Amino acid sequence: MQCPKCGSSKIVPVGQYDKLIYYSLGGTAGIGGAAFFGLAGGYSPALWFLIPFWLLGCVFFYVKYPLAGCDECNHQWNPRKPAG
Repeated sequence: MQCPKCGSSKIVPVGQYDKLIYYSLGGTAGIGGAAFFGLAGGYSPALWFLIPFWLLGCVFFYVKYPLAGCDECNHQWNPRKPAG
């Protein structure tokens, strides 16, 4: 694989850290808020049990789908998205 900007072959995987933070904290706050305020119709213990699985799922997608980055020109792109 080569960098689409400069043509270098020094490519490294780059994590999408901002998405990990947004989805993990946002989802945890939403699920925790629903469990705390009882908005789930009496299923609050089940929602508290769901939070660790939500966080593990977020970490799984963070590790599984990294972006590609060039070490020479610092350009980042999604290698799974077709060019054009």
